[in-house]
Amino acid sequence: MPFYLQKGCKQHSTEEANLSRLVTKVRWVVESVNGRIKQWKLFDKVVPNTLIPSIGDFVRIICALINRFKEPLVKTDATSEAHCRAMLAKSKEPNTVKAFLESNNLLNKRTVYQKLEAEDLMDFPKLSMDDLRNITMGVYQLKQAPSYTKEHCVEDGLYELLVFSENPNLFKLKIQSRHCNSRAHSLWIEYDSLSDDPIKGWYCTCKVGSRVVGCCAHIASALWFLGYERFQGKSSGAVTISTKSLADAADIPTTDSDTDEEYPEE
Repeated sequence: MPFYLQKGCKQHSTEEANLSRLVTKVRWVVESVNGRIKQWKLFDKVVPNTLIPSIGDFVRIICALINRFKEPLVKTDATSEAHCRAMLAKSKEPNTVKAFLESNNLLNKRTVYQKLEAEDLMDFPKLSMDDLRNITMGVYQLKQAPSYTKEHCVEDGLYELLVFSENPNLFKLKIQSRHCNSRAHSLWIEYDSLSDDPIKGWYCTCKVGSRVVGCCAHIASALWFLGYERFQGKSSGAVTISTKSLADAADIPTTDSDTDEEYPEE
């Protein structure tokens, strides 16, 4: 099972968040199978006690039909095995951005940042959907990216962020929680546009925001907009939030991990 927050804690440690992501990576298929069974009218609600003697037979019949006519949820290949090996390797890494922020007491400081708009961040690397999926290690966060981006955009569609004055490759922004209107999460992303691996690290103040095995939906939304979506509308001179990327993510087979849908991030 994923870790539960200890009493009095507001966020999982990096190790706990990483290990929880590994748990959900293997657990999501069970929840997906349960969801397939509940698509049948008999099992989408509470079953009457009078049917208890026959429930086992009903489940076996439904599962036989699913096995016959539905596509497998998981198809193991060389790509997926490499993906799993990468997740295992990442699970042992620390969160370097979090460590930097804590050691320099930057989690609460405001004076060391200067306000910019997204269009002023000219050197931020352009990312493809494959790049984003390699970072998120799943598609659920990408599906949430457009809605989180809309929450962050201020009047006139401006996307504001704060850049660390001593390190222009480290920026901060706040994104509204989709679960609580009175809560906003702060997040930091470090990048190096000259590197082959341009996104160097991230940290968010949400419950799972310190993990490095993938990232939370807040981080994913910032990467999606700054590295992908804003370039899609650049030719028209306007920054728009389209649903094209959302459709791209939805087209990915469910063999990829959609686990966070069953284990909310906030």
